[in-house]
Amino acid sequence: MKHERGKLLCSAFDAICHGISVLDSDLNILLVNKTVEKLHSHALPVLGRKCYEAYHGKSKCCEFCPAERSLKNHSVQHEIVPVVELDGAEGWREASAFPVFDQNANLTGVVVCVREIKGREEAEELQKEYCKLEKRLHERTIELSKTKKELHAAISCLKKAEKSQKKTRAELELQACKLEETNTALNVLMQQRIEAKTELEETVLLNAKELIAPFLERLKKSRLDSKQKTYVNIIESNLNEIVAPLVREFSKVKIRPQRGRLWLNPWKGIKLPLHPEGVRVELPLSNNNLCCV
Repeated sequence: MKHERGKLLCSAFDAICHGISVLDSDLNILLVNKTVEKLHSHALPVLGRKCYEAYHGKSKCCEFCPAERSLKNHSVQHEIVPVVELDGAEGWREASAFPVFDQNANLTGVVVCVREIKGREEAEELQKEYCKLEKRLHERTIELSKTKKELHAAISCLKKAEKSQKKTRAELELQACKLEETNTALNVLMQQRIEAKTELEETVLLNAKELIAPFLERLKKSRLDSKQKTYVNIIESNLNEIVAPLVREFSKVKIRPQRGRLWLNPWKGIKLPLHPEGVRVELPLSNNNLCCV
């Protein structure tokens, strides 16, 4: 089966009307079809020889060799070349070179296809077309190169923006965490201030009620002259004005003074606990700046 397939490929290779030459990376001829043998029958055998020696009788590579350019650029190359036949007649041939790579993408050689051109006008027209194609290819290559650079720049900017965005997000999350902690601390402080204010107001109200008002009542019932009674009334009026806001505040929030707690007593130097029956009893304590009610 493999032998038959090989024969079929050889027959197809020889049946091609254009000259086909397979060269290695050093421009040595490895394989040709029947058309090449007819074109260069005077130079047979050509296998194993340099293409420029066997085909053109030169000692070095041709000036516009498409095979050499194809090996150098790893791309398809075209060229219109003039030829001189054995009878001295001048002609033109179209030569196209195609690079050959192995399975590992390594360049191993080049395939050259040669086509006869009948007239000079056709050759010139083809040359113009090739020039246009090469110009368009060159322009396209420049555009692609420019687009590639722009894409790389855009990708770089996007990466920088993404990095900056991540950094900003992390900073914002940190700030939010700090703000939340600060807000919690402020709420705690505010609650402590409210409790301290309430406790102070309650203390003032209780002390005024328990420590000042009873003595004012006793003074009013005692033997006072008119001037002394006037002073007592003024003190009572002023005291009522002092405690009136506190009474209104406690009535709003429905807070009632608690009994049996220790309060700061600015008027007395001893602690006076309130007896269950309403009798105050002095206690022998060393710290005399507190009052228990």
